[in-house]
Amino acid sequence: MRTHEVLNTIFDHINPIRKSRRSFLTVLFLTVFALRGRLTFTNLARFCPLHEQTFRRNFEKHFDWVAFNRAVIDLAEVGQQPWIGVFDCSFIAKSGKHTYGLDRFWSSCHDQSKRGLEISLLGLIATETGQSFALDVVQTPPDLSTDEAAAFSRIDFYMEQFHDLLDQLKAVKYMVGDGNYARFKVFTSLTRANKHLITRLRCDANLRYLHDGSRRPGQRGQTPRYAGKVDWKQFDLSRFEYVGTLEDHQHIALYTQILNSPHYKRDFRVVVLVNGRTGKYVILASTDIDQGAEEVVAYYRLRFQVEFLFRDAKQFTGLEHCQARSEAKLDFHFNMSLAAVNLARLVSAESGLSLNSYVRGQYNRFVVDQLLVQLGLEAEYDVNDPLLRPVIDIGRMAA
Repeated sequence: MRTHEVLNTIFDHINPIRKSRRSFLTVLFLTVFALRGRLTFTNLARFCPLHEQTFRRNFEKHFDWVAFNRAVIDLAEVGQQPWIGVFDCSFIAKSGKHTYGLDRFWSSCHDQSKRGLEISLLGLIATETGQSFALDVVQTPPDLSTDEAAAFSRIDFYMEQFHDLLDQLKAVKYMVGDGNYARFKVFTSLTRANKHLITRLRCDANLRYLHDGSRRPGQRGQTPRYAGKVDWKQFDLSRFEYVGTLEDHQHIALYTQILNSPHYKRDFRVVVLVNGRTGKYVILASTDIDQGAEEVVAYYRLRFQVEFLFRDAKQFTGLEHCQARSEAKLDFHFNMSLAAVNLARLVSAESGLSLNSYVRGQYNRFVVDQLLVQLGLEAEYDVNDPLLRPVIDIGRMAA
């Protein structure tokens, strides 16, 4: 199915859209996949009939990207497999002095705080196939405190995004986030929303064993609730339940136990992954103490699928190329970029092509279309025509 046909199906699934707006979005997505170079207003105008000012005006207008992404996810037809939600942020390099949102944010590529922009993404991942989709993208405002104790910190902003999307997360039981989301406010917010968080804890996390309730003969007083603090420098594996090893990394052993955190004031299902070669370990925790250890590890590993969303958006749909400086245009651009990745994954799912091959194919079809138009020939053609197929497939990897 062609991209514009999929777009028409998506638009039919969401709220009524004005014909002019619908036409603009169709041209926009087709141009995003066909252009070469940076995704700026100027370059977009070079690859389609629309004027540069048309893009500037339309990027200023609101669009319901959550509904668009939800329609893409529904059309993906991943079956009845469980979904997990995922939080993550990405640093966006941006120069200038008057761009909205400029502040110092953590850049994992540089392993330090850098001046630029940050976007917060909430996505969905299918637990059996590993398919990931962006659901909502918001830009982190500037001048928010990184201190969780502040009246309204960055963590509060991330949780505000989560609560705004609760209606879209009714079928989601588990949310997954990296160690940055192991915060008291996050645990509290998700518990109130009847969700569980799977995250990573510090390697020196303050945790303590639960007492088994047994009493010594003649013991007086109240039975203690806890049985000592976990010593991570020389922690006793005999006090953990051995689960097994990872199927794809046999040298990594899994140990699990229900432990209490005095800082977060709650019990966790803790899973410790011990590398038998280096002796290093990773501590994962789930607020669902009844969850299986293998599932905790599997769901946390799926979290990395969201990194591929950011990667593809930066490489193929111009996530870091926005030419604008206003809040509205930046918001439109960031959401459009991630939505384009969702759309490309949906369209290319049947053929099994990578996003790179899909984008190359769209550019080749754009060149063929322009050539036929210039020659005065009928622009409609069979994409599987043996004479045209080699041209459309130039530079594409076989599925």
